[in-house]
Amino acid sequence: MKTKEELKLYFENGDIPKQEEFWDWQESYWHKEEKIPAEKLNYDFSKKADLVDGLVPASQLPSYVDDVLEFDTLSNLPQSGESGKIYITKDNNKLYRWTGARYIDITQGELGTLQSVTDRGNETTKSINVQGISYGGSSALNNIIINDKIDDLNVNSSNTISIGKSSKPYGSDHLVIGNSTYVTSDGSSIGNTVIGNSSYSNGLSSNDNTVIGYSAFGNAKQTNGNTIIGTYAANWGGDGNSLNIILGQNAGSALSAGSSSNIIMGNNSAFANAQLQNSLYIHNNKSGNSVTLSDALISGNFVDRYVNLNGKLSITPNQIPTADSSYTKNIVARPDGTFGWEDKATSESIPLAGTMSNKPVTGDIVIKDMTNNSFTRLSKGAVFCSDKTQNGTLMGHSTFTFLEQFDGPVAEITKKGITTIEPTYLISCGGADVRGLSGSSDYTHNVTDLDYIQKKYADKQHSYSKEEVKTGGLWIDNKPVYRKTVVFSQIPDHGIILIDKIFEDMEVIVSNQMFTEWYDMKADFSGNQIRGEAFISLQKEFVQFQLKGNPNYNYSAINSFTLTLEYTKKGDQPV
Repeated sequence: MKTKEELKLYFENGDIPKQEEFWDWQESYWHKEEKIPAEKLNYDFSKKADLVDGLVPASQLPSYVDDVLEFDTLSNLPQSGESGKIYITKDNNKLYRWTGARYIDITQGELGTLQSVTDRGNETTKSINVQGISYGGSSALNNIIINDKIDDLNVNSSNTISIGKSSKPYGSDHLVIGNSTYVTSDGSSIGNTVIGNSSYSNGLSSNDNTVIGYSAFGNAKQTNGNTIIGTYAANWGGDGNSLNIILGQNAGSALSAGSSSNIIMGNNSAFANAQLQNSLYIHNNKSGNSVTLSDALISGNFVDRYVNLNGKLSITPNQIPTADSSYTKNIVARPDGTFGWEDKATSESIPLAGTMSNKPVTGDIVIKDMTNNSFTRLSKGAVFCSDKTQNGTLMGHSTFTFLEQFDGPVAEITKKGITTIEPTYLISCGGADVRGLSGSSDYTHNVTDLDYIQKKYADKQHSYSKEEVKTGGLWIDNKPVYRKTVVFSQIPDHGIILIDKIFEDMEVIVSNQMFTEWYDMKADFSGNQIRGEAFISLQKEFVQFQLKGNPNYNYSAINSFTLTLEYTKKGDQPV
């Protein structure tokens, strides 16, 4: 038989093939109706697979498949399979392969279904969107998230479970369920549990809070350790609230910033921006009006350790045990409702023999005079004697008070002095040769403003000394005034006496007194001039004598000159 190359030469351009050449071309291939003899095929048929009942025997399968095993259901497969085998479940005609740890579905017809992917144990690092809701998280960060902000939360959160649209629980260790819940933009918050739509917004730097309820705890900035349960509970509050327990619809709302360690129970307890500390509030308010702590049926304070019941208190009588001799106390109350207890004996009548040791009488003892309707009252540390119109005397530990009808106290004597309501106080003395007030000791050295002075002090104020002394008075600038007297028996011939070294540090001359003995003038006089003929000038530095009409006079002829000055000093401070 000719080759293809030889046959092609019969049909080149310009050739006219002959009949034999067409026949050679026809004989070069097999017609579809002809059977090809086996000896004409260039193939080793010893390697082909044979079919048995339409199936390939296991002995003729490829090397990577040793066997195909059939079982009724998936649960009937061996607990541990074998690699290289195909397992068929007859109830659903699915194919399975053993991975070494589990069976996976390799049925080609269901590769695209979520169920087939799940059954095969396949995983994905991407979020899954089901009916518009994103499911995702991060195994590395221990996040489980059903949210529209999965990628954002995986960047800013860890150890967090978040279910809800528009929720942003940044930080770590949070459980948040609800739309628009726990909206924050920092990552410093830790350990908050929030359940409820639109709850716990603005939770910046907040830790360890538990919030359950729609729109509860609306402002949670810098809060910690709060337990909030109820619709609108603790809403519209301030920042920094901590360690509060709040239960009820609209309970504890509008608390101001810094409220802490409170227990608030009851609906509609809005506090109008009041700050509470360590307080107890239990009440159910039907209206939406603002409340105060005193409005509650039960209120109290954990630091001061008090509880107030704002209502009637009753106890079922048959629930009270019968008292016997072991009951030694009485429960008593003040007018403000404060309870206390006392020994039973103290509330009984006073025995004729007097009270017993360590069992004193408490309260007041009143003795009434039936004749004039007056009475004497013995009180703690005091004896008070008066009639009903307030006449009499009150004697206490440190006071002696005089009472007058309708005016009450009119004078009081204490260790600090005598005080009256009148503008003046008259002291009169009876008997012969009275002297009025007199002191038994000299207190002139202690006298201050508004004191009555002794005669010795008054005399001292008008005495004179060659030594510098304080007069006790003050100049208009509140500086102390000094006095000093100097006698000159020898006057310089030029008539100028220097005094700046005698009256040192002098600032202001308050007053002066002069006395001159001038026998040559046939005069001795006070003041600074005589008969218009002689003059004495005074300055802080010197004293100058001048005789009119005689510029060359020798002033050493003056017999003596006495000068008294009152003055202030530069170095002193105002009193």
